[in-house]
Amino acid sequence: MSDIEKDLVHIARLALEGRRPDLVAVVRRSLRSLAGRRPDLKEQINAVLTLASASPPTREASRLPIPADNDSRAELIRRDDQPGVAIEPTWPAAVEKALGEFLLERDREAELRAAGLSPVRSLLFIGPPGVGKTMAGHWVAQRLGRSLLTLDLAAVMSSYLGRTGLNLKVVLDYARHQHAVLLLDEFDAIAKRRNDDAEVGELKRLVTVLLQAIDQWPSDGVLLAATNHPELLDAAVWRRFDRVIEFPCPTVPEIRSSVERLLGASAAEDLGEILDTLAALLGGQSFADVARQVNAARRASVLRGIPLSEALTELTSELVRAAPLERKLQFARELERQKRSQRTISQITGLSRDTIRKHLGKGAPTGGRK
Repeated sequence: MSDIEKDLVHIARLALEGRRPDLVAVVRRSLRSLAGRRPDLKEQINAVLTLASASPPTREASRLPIPADNDSRAELIRRDDQPGVAIEPTWPAAVEKALGEFLLERDREAELRAAGLSPVRSLLFIGPPGVGKTMAGHWVAQRLGRSLLTLDLAAVMSSYLGRTGLNLKVVLDYARHQHAVLLLDEFDAIAKRRNDDAEVGELKRLVTVLLQAIDQWPSDGVLLAATNHPELLDAAVWRRFDRVIEFPCPTVPEIRSSVERLLGASAAEDLGEILDTLAALLGGQSFADVARQVNAARRASVLRGIPLSEALTELTSELVRAAPLERKLQFARELERQKRSQRTISQITGLSRDTIRKHLGKGAPTGGRK
């Protein structure tokens, strides 16, 4: 085994063990040796050596105490050293593509730097509530193997003049020196348009602090921000982020896939027809709303000792009974295509059998399959 191959094995072991200072030392030694043999790689090697010199001593920095408000002593940031999501998310196609590209850049960071390029370091998530923006922050941190730092907005905001801006600056300074992912949730609360006359000067000054922090964010850092109200953001904020990812409300197929993952593969396999119907009725709702209702049905199944299919059918019935007439009739037609009887359709939808006969004709049998 050659020296370079031995170094590669050593580097891999140090990286997997998370021993960054030792890893940097071996990388420096190996690259300096390589520079003597490969003068054609001198420029790229020097770029990597510069990066190694600038790398923060993350193991020592991680021991720094979490910053707290001077008056309340409340911690200004929440730290999760083992971030993750309980169930693998179902991302809309465009979101999955954008997140995948971001992670790929991080996986191949060395190649980008060798070419004189830097990976994306800041992402802005926009979209309505409950569509997965905050979850994406946890998911990204998990995939990168980094801690997740989340700004505690309630602790940062202070009634004392100038204190909110100071708190925010302390948080950003702390996060910059951590090998972690920083998530600024409810971003519009601290990054509002500076021409909004309704806001006091203190909140407007926060934007200046944020702009400076984003501009100076380290190239190996990851800064994420999420907002339900992108229309409130200051125009200058948009230009600072490397990429904006829009999270739309999920489609019916995406909802079905999400429900399948909530239930598990084995359970979902036996509930195909119910899931088709349920996903259609949940169309237009967020992932969070879908999860809330499906998990309520799962709890009902356990606590009442009834089959999961029965609990989900009850949920389906509740959803369709609350729907407007046209939606009920649409669902009744779907049940008819499934060869359900008029009696069963009436029980599920709450429509009278006369109404079913009038609008569906004689297609649905009067008895038979339930």
